Amino acid sequence: MQVSQALDIMEALLQAAEHPDITAISRYGRDTQPGGQSPPGIKVVHGNRSYAMLWAALPHPDARPLPLGEMPPPRLRAGRIIVLAHQLLDAAQPDAFLKWELCATPGVGAWEDGNPPASALRITCRDRQVIYLRGTAASGGAAEPETDPHPDYRIPQGVQSWHLSPSAPSAEPVSA
Repeated sequence: MQVSQALDIMEALLQAAEHPDITAISRYGRDTQPGGQSPPGIKVVHGNRSYAMLWAALPHPDARPLPLGEMPPPRLRAGRIIVLAHQLLDAAQPDAFLKWELCATPGVGAWEDGNPPASALRITCRDRQVIYLRGTAASGGAAEPETDPHPDYRIPQGVQSWHLSPSAPSAEPVSA
């Protein structure tokens, strides 16, 4: 699987999620592979104009798998986009992916307390290729809310049936 195909799936899931705090979703990057000067990724813009990105990085050999925990607070947008992506994958179960896991990347975030933050999503594709999507964020000068502005958000049913849609990037043709 190519990185662009994995990003197609993630972009489609983010669109299907209809998250009320996400006002725009776009692709960026000129490179086709991770590790270049302009890595490919997805940018989401939030209601307060801050943004978070999921971008293709080279897999880190010492990345530590993490359990899916609580949604981080809004001030930790990078962690929030990673957790949301994991939740969307759990709901959609895309056929193109075998498994996915949150990871802590050495040197990213506060590791001092022994409880490192999620900074990446490691996806194992059906063809056994591993795609490593890092999460980063920027406030653009916007103040982040102290509490989640949409604590009651639930992943819509459309995400759960997304992989059955003929327009899904990894969908098999649907028989009539």
